[in-house]
Amino acid sequence: MRNLYSRPSILVLALLLVLSIALPVAAAPSYVQVDILTVNDYHGALAEAGKNPGAAKLAGWLRAERAKNPEGTLILSAGDMFQGSPDSNLLYGKTVVDVMNNIGFTAMTLGNHEFDWGIDTLKVRAKQARFPFVAANILDNKTNKAADFAKPYMLIEKQGVKIAIVGMATPESAYKASPKLVSGLTFADPAATFRELLPELKRQADIVIVLSHLGGAIDQQNGALTGEAAEFIEKSVGVDALITGHSHEGYAIKAQNVPVVQARYNGRAVGKISLLYVPGSKQVLASSAALIEMDPAILTADIGVAKILDAAKAEIDPVKNIVLGKTTHPLSHDRKQLSLLGQWSSDVIRKAVGADIALQNGGGLRTSIPMGTVTMGQLYEVMPFDNTLVTAEMTGAQVLSVLEYGIRNEQIGMLQFAGIKVIYDASMPAGKRVVEVVMSDGKPLKLEGKYKVVTNDFMASGGDGFTMFKDAQNLTDTYQPVRDVLVDAIRRQQTLNFVGDDRLTEVWSIMKQEKPAA
Repeated sequence: MRNLYSRPSILVLALLLVLSIALPVAAAPSYVQVDILTVNDYHGALAEAGKNPGAAKLAGWLRAERAKNPEGTLILSAGDMFQGSPDSNLLYGKTVVDVMNNIGFTAMTLGNHEFDWGIDTLKVRAKQARFPFVAANILDNKTNKAADFAKPYMLIEKQGVKIAIVGMATPESAYKASPKLVSGLTFADPAATFRELLPELKRQADIVIVLSHLGGAIDQQNGALTGEAAEFIEKSVGVDALITGHSHEGYAIKAQNVPVVQARYNGRAVGKISLLYVPGSKQVLASSAALIEMDPAILTADIGVAKILDAAKAEIDPVKNIVLGKTTHPLSHDRKQLSLLGQWSSDVIRKAVGADIALQNGGGLRTSIPMGTVTMGQLYEVMPFDNTLVTAEMTGAQVLSVLEYGIRNEQIGMLQFAGIKVIYDASMPAGKRVVEVVMSDGKPLKLEGKYKVVTNDFMASGGDGFTMFKDAQNLTDTYQPVRDVLVDAIRRQQTLNFVGDDRLTEVWSIMKQEKPAA
């Protein structure tokens, strides 16, 4: 566990020192300790697996920790809770909300992946939840007011202390979620939204907590907070605690003298912020932040949550356990590389629609397929999104612009492709790094030529910044789910023996090969 203070008593002593200086002993008021427990980017990790504690053990720990301060503890989620595993996806996040209800979460903000199944499904989850979704900066374009599936903030009282919990979504949701699913929404600037709300919050609350899905990281050189979270806290006065998410980092620090946490992903850690408040003082007098790692080996499962998981398992296992076929080699995937899984799946979708070229975003594939039996559950893990195939007619110049943007893009991951061979020179200026593109028939890509391209609806609608498709001709959604196309391919072939090819050649590797022997 990483703490800003070595133990809770240090926080209490700090407060008592302040009070002893400021007030006569006889007049020293009692203080209230507010503890905030945080989870972010859970991604439906309901089952225990490796470092993931699973929902039952995470629930057991949260209950035990809350019992230390039952009247003063909040349990908050910083978003991206539902999407990411077959255990959650097959029921569209219902089981995750059942678990959160059982634990007694206080509030949740919305991550970009909360929109993956559309706003109608999000509204179903909001209705199911016995806690509010909060997001002040998600605006309905029709009304220019907060979207109706989330409150801007909630007010709660703990031991006489009035607390405002303000939600903030990441503006990256506009393109990290499928743009067509959020087309009626605006993700406003978080700092500007907070400044506008602050007078209203201060009139009603003693403590203001910002519950966000803003990404952040720690600079390894100076230990400073970076990213969206840093930008927000630098521009925002009046924040007593900031919870972050999105970037799957683990940290507990102070930035601008405000405690800030992010608790990794999949429930592998829990953030804890403690605030000491003296009633009537109108300010937090002391605070601490901690990152508490979850070790599944020493955690105890909560019986109530275990029963919820057992019931869901009985419902989804018949689907998860369907055997589709087998693979003689692992289909590995790293979203930062052109992977075997990316090559194979791109080949499959290209063949499915008879396209010249297939293009996929690396982040659309989420995990590898190990050697051996391949099940339906594994395909849901590989492709948890319900993306569909989209075909288009594009010029060679437009294809080239996709390749220039998507290859070695550190922000979004590596473009996966089929039907072409590419030579790429990373030492060249941006926009000139694709040296050569050759079609599968051995002919060079012609800039003025017309090509049938297949992609997914996420990319086709501009997701991950792939705006080039807006200029394509005959853009057509086939409404064929990409996952179903992959499932059918495995079922037809039964045994996969895919080993990949050299469709991407990078100049650095050529130079290495041409080095003279010593």
